[in-house]
Amino acid sequence: MTRENSTSLLDVERPSRQYPRGVGTKFTADGAVMPFPGNTIICHLPGDSPLKPGLLDLYKTLEEGEHRHLYTLLPPESWHMTVFEGVVDAKREIGFWPDDLQPNIPLDECTSHFAQKLDRFDLEGLEVIGMDVTGWLPLVDGIGLTLTSKQLAQETELRRLRDRLSDALQLRNPEHDHYVFHLSIAYLLKKLTPAQSEALAATLQHALASLPSGFMLRAPEFCEFDDMFEFRRKFYLRTAV
Repeated sequence: MTRENSTSLLDVERPSRQYPRGVGTKFTADGAVMPFPGNTIICHLPGDSPLKPGLLDLYKTLEEGEHRHLYTLLPPESWHMTVFEGVVDAKREIGFWPDDLQPNIPLDECTSHFAQKLDRFDLEGLEVIGMDVTGWLPLVDGIGLTLTSKQLAQETELRRLRDRLSDALQLRNPEHDHYVFHLSIAYLLKKLTPAQSEALAATLQHALASLPSGFMLRAPEFCEFDDMFEFRRKFYLRTAV
């Protein structure tokens, strides 16, 4: 698959809100991490992944760059691909909270409820997931790689896994069918000017050339988190024996 060029990072309709999504909920306007507890199903980027060295080089470039005030970087230990979104304590509307739980129960009870279901959930062989790097997300809310499954058959299985998790957890996000797999490395703190977008896009496209096209992820993990800096694994999803 052809990777995106820098134009795709820029040519997107910008939201009318004052700040990028995430400011005021996940991070303050000056980049300090805020409490944002929830649970999720993710694949952490393995420490020995061939993707890691190139991303660490980019991390250093962004950390030392002139536009450092425009984004907050996520710790490399937190880098992951979300398989299924789960819930956050602050958002309990229909589509963001399970249909079989009252919206006012404590988050810990929801996490325990999910854990009981996921302990019995059959992963059906997706202990290893091959992914392709396809480009970068548009520079609207953050900096993140866009991903797709390496093989069409596995892309189909990955989408089917999301459907099965939705059914099991009785939770279906409004964007469920259009979800873009990605790996975030930073959140934007301000709307970018055209010049800032051009400069940052050039940096990202230069880094893209040094990244491997494909890499592997291990089995999805059920995790809980207090904020966007750490995702604590409770257990790996498993294939039924």
